[in-house]
Amino acid sequence: MRFHAELVDVNTLQRVIQTIAKVSPRCYVRVNPVEIRFICTADGSDGGVQVWSQFTNEAFLKDPVVESKFNNQIDFEINSDLFAQSLRSCDHAMSVAIRLSKREGEPLLSMAIANASHTGGRLEVVQDIGVRIIRASEANKMRDPMVPDPQVHIYMPKMFKVRSVVEKMRNVTRHIYVSANRSEEFLMSVEEPEVRIESKWAKCGHPRIHNESQQTSAASASTSDLEADKTKHFRVKVDAKSLLKFLSSHILESRCIVCICQPLCVIFYVYVGDPKNTSGVVTFYLPGTEEDD
Repeated sequence: MRFHAELVDVNTLQRVIQTIAKVSPRCYVRVNPVEIRFICTADGSDGGVQVWSQFTNEAFLKDPVVESKFNNQIDFEINSDLFAQSLRSCDHAMSVAIRLSKREGEPLLSMAIANASHTGGRLEVVQDIGVRIIRASEANKMRDPMVPDPQVHIYMPKMFKVRSVVEKMRNVTRHIYVSANRSEEFLMSVEEPEVRIESKWAKCGHPRIHNESQQTSAASASTSDLEADKTKHFRVKVDAKSLLKFLSSHILESRCIVCICQPLCVIFYVYVGDPKNTSGVVTFYLPGTEEDD
């Protein structure tokens, strides 16, 4: 098994890992010769939030070498907080090289960080982070969550604005309703016996979704039915704390699409990089909580 590469765009990578660290202290890394993925699966301590990110190797890796007996795919688990800290120390580095290595039989992710010394020479510092290599049998069980087709897709308002609203709502409730309709409206609301709060954003826009089954279904419905349905809101009741964990990804945001799967979950697709040429996407799955009778 071999994996080594030079890191590029370290600042963006650091923000990706920092976002994952807000969700879980554990991060799974899956890399092959084409792409690299950073994954956070639900373990009961994170409110059921899952993160599945996917990037082309060119986004973060230069001249990667990835070799294994498992179709040249390598999976390992790393502490996301330590990984984020190490990446933060790479600010202004001349170069950063990473490789999987071993010390006394224990697997490590080694980061060789090269900086310019005060005398103009080259100073290299190596940071080692312990990892757990994931066997193929375990890696095969790690798959994206299976979810139904969403009732609504909508562009999310700027996340830092949504976050400020959710932080205030969090002071009065444990659960928040996330909802949207086909008239480009996005809502966050609180429904408690003592208080009701609603924040609405209009003209959010709808992305074009290339989904053959949905297109066929839409084609079979009459125009009047579709028009009548446009104002209907679909919503999911989610844990406010989990929602704030997702909203920490505002540091990545260039564009975010929200998918409402009433009442099961909300899916957020956060696209990273230039909106016209994204380098990857970070997908958040937030499970719904049971509605009160």
